[in-house]
Amino acid sequence: MTIPDETTPRDDQETARTRLVIATIGFVATVVIALGFPGGVRIVGPFSPLGGYLLVWLPLVVALLIVLLVPSLRPTVPMAVRWTIRPIDLLWGAAAGLLLRIVVSSLEVLSYGGLPATAGNAVPLATADEVVYVVVALLSVILIAPVIEETFFRGLVLPSIIGMLRGGRWIAVAISASLFAILHLLAVTTAAQAVVVGVGTLLVGLGTGSLAVLTGRLGPAIVAHVVFNASILALGLSAVTGGTGVVIE
Repeated sequence: MTIPDETTPRDDQETARTRLVIATIGFVATVVIALGFPGGVRIVGPFSPLGGYLLVWLPLVVALLIVLLVPSLRPTVPMAVRWTIRPIDLLWGAAAGLLLRIVVSSLEVLSYGGLPATAGNAVPLATADEVVYVVVALLSVILIAPVIEETFFRGLVLPSIIGMLRGGRWIAVAISASLFAILHLLAVTTAAQAVVVGVGTLLVGLGTGSLAVLTGRLGPAIVAHVVFNASILALGLSAVTGGTGVVIE
């Protein structure tokens, strides 16, 4: 693991500021949409699990696309967090994801008196549509959400703050983690959920952000997020079966 030099300029300050403005607009738009359409959009058929995510993901993806498609805004090398992944990142990410799952599950036990029980019945798999429904739901939680959210918060927001400040890696980690937690707090309905989701998402954001700045790569953060969400299935708390465990979607 290599630690980027705190004092070395990692990005053009003005470009980093512009990227941060774009990211801020995307984040604010996501918050407004999440508050205005708490149930998402209604999609009929096996792709209905995406209905709760599309509107929220859209501003984040648009912000990322603007940065990628405008040559003057593209992340440059060297920078604080490169959009790359190495084989070793699978190990770092998996270890961090499992550790975070243990910590957050312990928080659930302290807050709820036990791990939240699975609600409802498992989705039947008798037809092709039902199989597609389950696959889409699982991919949304396990793969799509981690990739979009980590790329936005740890691949765009975090290095943009570092570039703008000419350092301040840990300040950037804290800010990106706080924004990450705020976004997920929009969906809570009880005080206990607010504690678990708020603290849980903050810890995940701090963990993945730390991985990103310590390795200088986005890969470990994505892997940790994937493992964290996927590990909830082992506890029988998946969103597919109606579980209420903390899944950072």
